[in-house]
Amino acid sequence: MGSPLRYNQKMLSHLELEPGRILVVGVSGGPDSLALLHYLREISYPLLVASFNHRLRPEAEADVAFVQQAAAGLGLPFVTDAADVAAYAGAAGLSLEEAARELRYQFLFRAARKAGAQAVAVGHTADDQAETVLMHFLRGAGLSGLKGMPARLLLPIFDAEIPLVRPLLGWTRAETEAYCRSHGLNPRHDATNTDTTYFRNRLRHELLPELEKYNPQIRQALAKTAVALQGDYDLLNNLVEAAWQKAVSRTGSEFVEFKRSQLENLSLALRRNLFRKAAFLLKPGLRDVGFDGLERASTLKAVDLAGGLKTLVEGRKLFLTADESRLPVDYPQVSEQSPVANGQTTLGNEWILTCELVSSYSSLITDNFTAFFDADLAKSKLWLRPVRAGDRFEPLGMRSQTVKLSDLFVNLKIPKRLRKKWPVLCVESEIAWVVGLRMAEPFKVTEKTQRVLKIEIKKSQGRE
Repeated sequence: MGSPLRYNQKMLSHLELEPGRILVVGVSGGPDSLALLHYLREISYPLLVASFNHRLRPEAEADVAFVQQAAAGLGLPFVTDAADVAAYAGAAGLSLEEAARELRYQFLFRAARKAGAQAVAVGHTADDQAETVLMHFLRGAGLSGLKGMPARLLLPIFDAEIPLVRPLLGWTRAETEAYCRSHGLNPRHDATNTDTTYFRNRLRHELLPELEKYNPQIRQALAKTAVALQGDYDLLNNLVEAAWQKAVSRTGSEFVEFKRSQLENLSLALRRNLFRKAAFLLKPGLRDVGFDGLERASTLKAVDLAGGLKTLVEGRKLFLTADESRLPVDYPQVSEQSPVANGQTTLGNEWILTCELVSSYSSLITDNFTAFFDADLAKSKLWLRPVRAGDRFEPLGMRSQTVKLSDLFVNLKIPKRLRKKWPVLCVESEIAWVVGLRMAEPFKVTEKTQRVLKIEIKKSQGRE
């Protein structure tokens, strides 16, 4: 690892930054962020200094004032904001660490958007990387957790276009402190960084020093592991993206629809990663999705995943959603009873019903969405209504035998969420057609039929 004193702009090429475009730099006043600020200024990036007051310590306002003074000394613009992190954490059910991160990043990306910045830069170092990898390992994580923090990434929950960059991931904490000393910078020191009630601080001050007894270079080893695994993660992502294109039928703001046949042909590892990708697509704010939940989802059964998300199986489709009522409805549905006359009736949900007399039996076709009735038996007393509790009918081919509609739905695997509003066509009070599923025996076309009534239901934009 080279000395940061010799780093230059070219060595940040992996961050994909444009030299002449502004960066927002998150600065707390500590050695890491102060070194980052000075370093980026030295290599001539236009900067906007941003400091957030978490209101968690008595000296928090003095820290912000210090950063403002440092920005002024470098001739740089400065913005700040504050929030009651403790109150926000309580209201949102978050830890103080999670709440502080969320509010801080909201502020930083808000400032970046307003300034037209190309990225938000923060001062995470190789030591932070080592702590992150170890923390994920102890909590139980797959490749996505063990790869640690990437040098550049998008955080859609904060901004879908402006990336977060970490220019100092190649620096150790000792190097940022050395940089500050060599440039006459006098950083502030946050007393909470030594508070071992925080999980990360316990790793930093208790566990890592103990591990150094076994491997004096443990921090460097963990950081290098993260770099290696990031390459493996990129490779896996390519495989996941290829599988996603084949396995996903469509996506919405509230669901991802998979083809079960495609999922069945994939390895468990690829299934897990597809469900992870889908979970973060639907809930970008999820910090992680546990292995156990992904393993359950990979069975391709209806299970709970994480963050309120669950899988739902409907025939050859599998949905991931948090709200079953927001899933797409690809079948006809009706909410109330209405008369059916010759011509066209709009049912809603892009479905229409047409009713017409046809001249000959040659028009007869086999299609569940088309039914032919003896017009004289059907008469002119046709009604369309939703299913009612206890409904029974006499299916075609089952003379004098009736079945419950509830049993028919189960046998045909009609999703539960669609059964209550499934349309049935009635002659007066008797069911003549469970639309799209089964006709009734008493109203079929026979050799004695004089007139044929054709009733068809279809999507107005083409049948699905």
